[in-house]
Order: sequence, then C-alpha cells, then structure tokens
Amino acid sequence: MSWDPEEYKSGNYFQKETSDAFCKNFNIVPYGNILDIGCGDGAYSHALANKLMQGHIHGIDSSIEMIHHAVKHWTQSNLSFAVHDIETFYAVEAFDFALSFWCLHWTRIELSLPNIFYALKPGGKFYAIFSSFSGNSISQVWHELMTNRYYRDLTKQYVNSDNSLQNYFLRVIRVLAALPYKQIRLNLHNTHTLLPSIAYFKNLLLTMPFMKSFPEEIMQELLEAMLDTFQAICKRRYGGQLYYATRPIFLEAIK
Repeated sequence: MSWDPEEYKSGNYFQKETSDAFCKNFNIVPYGNILDIGCGDGAYSHALANKLMQGHIHGIDSSIEMIHHAVKHWTQSNLSFAVHDIETFYAVEAFDFALSFWCLHWTRIELSLPNIFYALKPGGKFYAIFSSFSGNSISQVWHELMTNRYYRDLTKQYVNSDNSLQNYFLRVIRVLAALPYKQIRLNLHNTHTLLPSIAYFKNLLLTMPFMKSFPEEIMQELLEAMLDTFQAICKRRYGGQLYYATRPIFLEAIK
C-alpha cells in the first residue's frame, strides 16, 4: 500500500512514546553496523543516529514514498536509507545490531524474523517492539461499535479479522524458538499513552491499512463514529483524558 509521510508522522505519536519507553526499559545502546527495519519516514532513525557514539545506522523500509522522504530529510554521515522488504531481505554484510520499531506486525514473521537472524553477526543483538494485535484502543472501538450494532457488516468484518490474530503471540514464540539465538527475552507490555488531542487518534486511524479498504462514501461518517466512540471509552475509563491503550511485544535477542 502507499504511505503518506506527513500523515504517518502525525499519526505515530503513541509509537514514538512507547518506543522511547522500550529503549529505556532495555537500556538499548546501539553500536557498530546497525540495521533499522521498517524505518518509516526516518525521523526516529535520525533521533537515534544523533545519540550514536559510534557506528552507522542503515534504515530500510518497503515503502518507496517513506524512503524518498527519509533520504531527502534525514540522511547524514552516520545514517543512510534504502528500499528493502524484510521478508525478502538478504544482508550483503552482517550487522552488529538490528532494531525494529512498530513494523514486524505488518510482515509475515515466518519470513522476516529468520531474515533478521541471518543478517546478524555472531553475538549480534536484536531489539524489536511490535503489535501483539491485542488490548489496543482501535480494537476496543470496533468491538463497541459492533456491540451497539453500528456499521454491522464492517465491524463484523474487522472483529472477525481481529479474532483470527488471537494466536499471533504464540506464532511469534514458535518462530523464535526455531532460531538458534543464545538468549531471548520476550514479553507483552500494557501501555497507555496520553494523546494531546483527538486529532492524534484521527491521524493514527488514517494511517491504518484497513481504513483504506472501506467505501469512500462512508469514510467520513465512519471516522466520526470511531472518534466519538473512542472519546466515550476514554470518558468512562480515564475521566475524559485521551489515553491510547495498547499491548505491544517487547523483544530482545542475542545471536
């Protein structure tokens, strides 16, 4: 699918917040030859590169639009970008470090996770945060819409799709267990990010692939219904404060 870099930038607020918490949780200090998988618009890669004491970050993403934006705005001496799909990626040179922030859930992990393993040097480290497809505010909104019988066909379609991913975390465990890492730490973390305004949730929705699959003639009406439902949930649970809830997977692995 096509990604709009500016839309993506305004919609990934909660991702940056949880990625920062993830880096602090694991005390991540990248070094050497570093692979950033799913770098998106390159802004977070740039922030990491500015803190880098030594080494070089090579950001990859399957989106031509994103990489074009990243190359134009963020390329510097210790940061480069290229278009690659991690599902088919072959590393010409091995990496000391691999990082992935909010990307792997969009991939077939049976392909992407082995490719990351083989891209690492012996002793190389891999850190990733990605969706577990559970416990997030978007799913909560869809389930509430379905309960209230709004957009019955669309909500049923989404919820059934969501249910098919209930065993996603177990899939991740199985794939990692088949790879000969020396050490693996894998956890689910419940997180809540306070959004500055409802516009941040709206922009997040607009970056979601499933939103682009709905009929254009109902898009605005559906979007408003989702925003109203999210605000109603926040009013009940958080006294009206706009907390985005999610349950990402935190992963640390050493080859």
